Amino acid sequence: MDKTKTALIAGLLLAFAGSAPAAHAQYVGNPATIVTEDQLAECQELGIDRPECNEHNILAARRVAIAHDNPASGSGTPMISLGGDQAWVFIGTLGAVFGGVAAAFFVKGRRA
Repeated sequence: MDKTKTALIAGLLLAFAGSAPAAHAQYVGNPATIVTEDQLAECQELGIDRPECNEHNILAARRVAIAHDNPASGSGTPMISLGGDQAWVFIGTLGAVFGGVAAAFFVKGRRA
């Protein structure tokens, strides 16, 4: 491809990328949501600030509390623990997978 085509394609990509609307996160709660007195009381028990009090934050706090009370249940607990041999098994597995992929690319590259 010559320089003119490359510059034209780059210019078109920049023109379209510059005109794209900005993306905004959708995780903001609806300000029109009505919080009940029961929810406000539960937020106070769970230590959630009043402006942050909504159903999603209450459910998240409940999930964390349940996971903290039942560490063997798995909900919200870390994927690997840093104690024992579990972390080394996980790291070794990742090393084997990524090492195998790297070796395959190396062998393919040497053949060409």
